[in-house]
Amino acid sequence: MPSFSDFLYTQLFLNIGKPTTSFASKTVIITGASSGLGKEAAKHIVRLGASKVILGCRNISKGNKARLEIETALRCSPDIIDVWQVDIEFPDSIAEFVKKVNGLPRLDVLINNAGIQTVNYQVSYGIERTIGVNVIGTFLLALQLLPKLRETANKFRTTPHMTFVGSALYDMAKYPEEHGDDIFAWFSDKSHVNMTDHNQYNLSKLLLLYGIIKLASIVDPVSDKSRDSSPIVINSLDPCFCKTEISGEFTGGLKIIFKIFEWMFARSAEEGSRLVVTAAGAGRQTHGGYMRAGALQDYAPFVTSEDGMKKTNYVWDCISTKLETLQPGIMANVNLVR
Repeated sequence: MPSFSDFLYTQLFLNIGKPTTSFASKTVIITGASSGLGKEAAKHIVRLGASKVILGCRNISKGNKARLEIETALRCSPDIIDVWQVDIEFPDSIAEFVKKVNGLPRLDVLINNAGIQTVNYQVSYGIERTIGVNVIGTFLLALQLLPKLRETANKFRTTPHMTFVGSALYDMAKYPEEHGDDIFAWFSDKSHVNMTDHNQYNLSKLLLLYGIIKLASIVDPVSDKSRDSSPIVINSLDPCFCKTEISGEFTGGLKIIFKIFEWMFARSAEEGSRLVVTAAGAGRQTHGGYMRAGALQDYAPFVTSEDGMKKTNYVWDCISTKLETLQPGIMANVNLVR
């Protein structure tokens, strides 16, 4: 776990430069793009020359408002930004979105930014909602778009990126050591979930990370990361603690405490978005890697230990089983990318 001094440095003193990597000619999708990190990332990517930026939003009205804000601020062509509806909590919404994406001439970058943080026990995808949305919903979309990224790589001789917005809080997650045969089925039982310690969000980021590590190893298992190109660069990042809308469900004393902490330490969403865009344009050396404070970082030792590797494989098997139930045949997309 990062020390408190490291947290203070990252939040208050680290200089986060604006991203400079060109996105010229690229088509970029950002989920959760109507506000916060997603909206600010879209501003940078438009500024850096993208030909098409698609804001994937649950709320079309908010998405259009974000689009207008970006176009006004950058004085860019109205042909660059599109607003498409997608809610990663619902398979039908994902399916409609994927259908539209498959009609695009190309897809160069997918930024998986959408996510939630809840305070009350609810169910999504048959499991506790935070994990359901942040893990299962995220991969349900990402894996259906792998073939389009691969098609782009082959057709345009380029290296597409799939970037996941994670969190350093994965290092604080309490992994349930007794969870039966399926960790996701375990969290379908309310008695197995303690919403008061906010571990579900941290755990969702850990489970997401295990999945990302395994996905990257399957998509491109080559260990030599010094090569100039890769079929697809898959990476993740911590955007720092930023002022966003993810704490919208907080109420009462919890909300007051959070707001005070946010006022004291949080960076702006714009600063955090710089890290998102940097990861989305990073080189092959970040494939399967985790970026924090704008640089590639080692995973916490418990992730890369022998036990960590066992958990990685186990979690991936559970994710695969869940996804195949929701979308039969989806896991073939992973192997086809190789």
